[in-house]
Amino acid sequence: MRYRLACFDLDGTLLNTLGGLAQSLNAARRMNGLAPQTEEQVSSFINNGVVKLIERSLAADPGEYTEELKQKLLKDYIAYYNSHYLEKTFPYNGITEELIRLKSDGMMLACVTNKDDEPSQKLIEHFFPGLFDYVRGSVEGVERKPSYEPVEKCLFALGVENGDTVYIGDSDIDIRTAENSGMDIISCTWGYRTRDFLMENGASKICTAPVDIRSFMR
Repeated sequence: MRYRLACFDLDGTLLNTLGGLAQSLNAARRMNGLAPQTEEQVSSFINNGVVKLIERSLAADPGEYTEELKQKLLKDYIAYYNSHYLEKTFPYNGITEELIRLKSDGMMLACVTNKDDEPSQKLIEHFFPGLFDYVRGSVEGVERKPSYEPVEKCLFALGVENGDTVYIGDSDIDIRTAENSGMDIISCTWGYRTRDFLMENGASKICTAPVDIRSFMR
């Protein structure tokens, strides 16, 4: 293998969480007298963390929203999601088997995501117990992707250099993260963005199924 570490995004890469995210967002919207939004809409809101999710959801409504409504919706969303994070959430077909193969090849595995840290830790432990050497979601005081900061903390914790690491993700944010971190990127099409979108945003190595990941690492 060319790399020592494979660093993964979470939502749209390891796990299909769209149904659960949409369910939680719409539950919070109902609590605040707002109409539900489709999964297709919600998929366009994600990848930049929960605050951006809420802001984009509100921006899609007619008229302007208040900061008070934003904070209330954010609070209700977090509370609901943290109690229902396993619902309508599942690993993509073949991803668990591919993670096991990578580990058997001697690679370290990490997950660095813009999802809040608490549900990220719980989801990885539930669906991929014992497979990951490092997991970190969004925490206060650390910049989110595409900043290099969360990736830098991962590399430092594992004692790995940028050039020995490949990032795997499904979005333009992941491409920018890899660029800012000085590492290679493998983009995947089974998540929330299309192949054309990824190519328009600079993707050069594109996987259509988890089983293809290792072929880009040799």
